[in-house]
Amino acid sequence: MRVTILGSGTSSGVPTLGCQCPVCISPDPKNKRMRACVYLEEGDSKVLIDCGPDFRTQAMRAGIVDVHDLLLTHTHADHVNGLDDLRSFNLVHKHAIDVFGERASLQDLRVRFAYCFQPAPPGGGIPRLDLVEITAGVSFQAGGFTVIPLRVFHGNTPILGFRIGKFAYLTDVSRLPEETFAALEGVDVLITSALRHAPHATHMSLDEAVDVAKRVGARKTWFTHMCHDLEHLATNAELPADVRLLYDGLAFEVSSHV
Repeated sequence: MRVTILGSGTSSGVPTLGCQCPVCISPDPKNKRMRACVYLEEGDSKVLIDCGPDFRTQAMRAGIVDVHDLLLTHTHADHVNGLDDLRSFNLVHKHAIDVFGERASLQDLRVRFAYCFQPAPPGGGIPRLDLVEITAGVSFQAGGFTVIPLRVFHGNTPILGFRIGKFAYLTDVSRLPEETFAALEGVDVLITSALRHAPHATHMSLDEAVDVAKRVGARKTWFTHMCHDLEHLATNAELPADVRLLYDGLAFEVSSHV
């Protein structure tokens, strides 16, 4: 399975609008972070995890020509506000897109994107999205992938991460319950979030994320959903050898089978 990092930034992205800090004005492209989003492909399976407001730009830059399935971690704006751009794939390839999420997430989509689930107005197009309810801990099929949704917490809010084979993706994490640590046993590549150096109410700090990485023990851990507090090269120099910051455009291979 090929994993492409479309975005590795927090909700405001990096550079942050109006900010002139050293990271925001850095010429290093690895300090430019669009909103967190990942694309998975293997054979005919083309799966997106989250679809934030940068998705159209991300898809064009990565050369994405189709999406079959969308996995939702949760429905904050930086994870779903690119949803309307999926209609281009509907139009070009003549198929609907399955959207997998928990009941609360799907209910939220029906309210916030109500026009997507009503007849299209004359002359107008709407995304063709088939909502599929999933439950933490209960595996399901998305394309050719067997996906295990994992419970994580975003502050006090329960959201989802996902494991596919030897790969796991957990963003916007403040803590992991014990059952999720158990479900991560044997992963080769872990992506999880590390917002900044200082503690935060709804996201792990860098030190907290390092502790999670050590406990999971993946062959490689990448941090995502980072704000402008974390300069790429300087932060990597502080991290263990098997832990690094993600950057937009990175791609790698990992087994989609356990």
